[in-house]
Amino acid sequence: MTDKPRVFIYARYSSDMQNPMSVRDQIDQCERFAGKKGWRVVKHFEDSAMSGASDKRRGFQAMREAIARRECDIILTESMDRLSRDQEHAARLFKDARFADANIYTLDRGKVDIIQIGFNATVAALYLEMLSEKTRRGLSGRIKDGKSAGGLSFGYKVPRDDRDNPVVGQLEINPEEAVIVRRIFREYAEGRSPLKIAAGLNADGVPAPRSGGKSSGHWKQNTINGNRERGSGILNNELYIGRRVWNRLNYRKDPATGRRVSRLNPQSDWQVAEAPALRIVDDEAWNAARDRQKRLEKVRSQREAHDLNRLSASQSLRRRKFLLSGLLRCGICGGSLTVAGSGDAKRYYCANAKEKGKSVCRGMPGLPVRQAEDHVIDQLRDHLMNDAAYASFKASFLRKWSADKHNAEDVQRVKDKAVARLEKERAGLLAAIKRGFAEDELLKELEQVGKDLERAKLEREAARPIEVPLPENLPDQYRAYVDDLVMTLNDEGIVSRASDLLHDMIDHVVVRYDEAAKAFDVEIDGNIVKMLIASNPAGGGAYARMGSSLKLVAGTGFEPVTFRL
Repeated sequence: MTDKPRVFIYARYSSDMQNPMSVRDQIDQCERFAGKKGWRVVKHFEDSAMSGASDKRRGFQAMREAIARRECDIILTESMDRLSRDQEHAARLFKDARFADANIYTLDRGKVDIIQIGFNATVAALYLEMLSEKTRRGLSGRIKDGKSAGGLSFGYKVPRDDRDNPVVGQLEINPEEAVIVRRIFREYAEGRSPLKIAAGLNADGVPAPRSGGKSSGHWKQNTINGNRERGSGILNNELYIGRRVWNRLNYRKDPATGRRVSRLNPQSDWQVAEAPALRIVDDEAWNAARDRQKRLEKVRSQREAHDLNRLSASQSLRRRKFLLSGLLRCGICGGSLTVAGSGDAKRYYCANAKEKGKSVCRGMPGLPVRQAEDHVIDQLRDHLMNDAAYASFKASFLRKWSADKHNAEDVQRVKDKAVARLEKERAGLLAAIKRGFAEDELLKELEQVGKDLERAKLEREAARPIEVPLPENLPDQYRAYVDDLVMTLNDEGIVSRASDLLHDMIDHVVVRYDEAAKAFDVEIDGNIVKMLIASNPAGGGAYARMGSSLKLVAGTGFEPVTFRL
């Protein structure tokens, strides 16, 4: 250590505490403690509203990276459960710190040793398990009492008492949203796809579920279609027919990824309670939707392949197994990357090198699937449409749009004159016919002038400058959209649809391998038009019509993002 030890301070408050002031208080106390010891605080790390059961915290991960770079001698925190409530994660942090010649100190225990790590982590794990069991027991009791176990489905609201306080455990129908629920069931039964239903709702400016929270506020097909077996999605929510179903799913943390994943419980474990006062959809509409789902499933199961490898069957209905399926390209030969391996060993490899040999492509080491997914999502959210890039793009586009507008106005003036001339000519012919000159030649000429006039009007309309909505906060809307997309990845049944949405926003991802650095260089090329439409569906039509201009200007602010793994 140096004469004056360098200190990292870590603070966190969990979502169950919901107290942002807690972070500041923790840091203040740690600052005072370090001052009394004569230590030098070099950096603060913090995570807000994040559970200690997960290590997927930005502040925590940034601190670990800095520890690995040996930028501190001491990690100081209020208590061990601030750092982690997971035995494995706590032990790993302790090992990383020891390897980097750093020590962990807490305000309540002082210097932490391996015995304290094991004891505190065990106590924290038991606390989480007991808390989970107590929570489940309490929710089960609510269901038996005919109350809500939490969560707020679209179409409902929490009633309020005389003092305008929410009535915990109670729900009532939201009339405005109930109209939208019935519309979705009606349109689906009439044959509209969930994709088209979502597009129609977005075009009509209907707020999507959770539009006031972390959602992008836009309807998506998986919001409507969901997963029939798991009861997710508007079309599968039995609460709409006055039936509460609880304990359909159980949630567990994947030890390999730290992500919370859902699993379907046996039907015998489900708790079902009738709630007729909450019915929104009648039996006829519900059964019609169910019948159509069954028909579509039958079509999918019966679709046959016609190629020798049996790979062509229902190509449009096949589900992607991985988030980045079909997006990754080999930086050597340009071929697609394919997944091989099992469990944590799943990796992307060049398909040409793997299947055709080194004469076609020399190949490269496998890129871990989870690592690629996590980093591509992070780059997509934080760098592909950052504020500076968007500001540069917007300024350049508005300059081009202004120039195009002037040109379009010049063209319109020419078209206006053509329309005026043809209207005058048509009026003259009509006047001649009224005076009795209804000869065949005049009638043919009138018909031709009418066609020319209609075409001229269409050309004039086509030349009209398009108003392109580029709001100031579009990057925020875009990040909210990607965050909403990431939230859906916790559901194993959604990954193929999430992959479809990613394919809309990304043209391709090129992967290269630096042999000297033993690292992957990954380049993401985004689809600017689809990114804008996803962020601001209200302007989708204008973005689509101005697609070529948007792509032309995008290079000024949206060059491909490159990062290293």
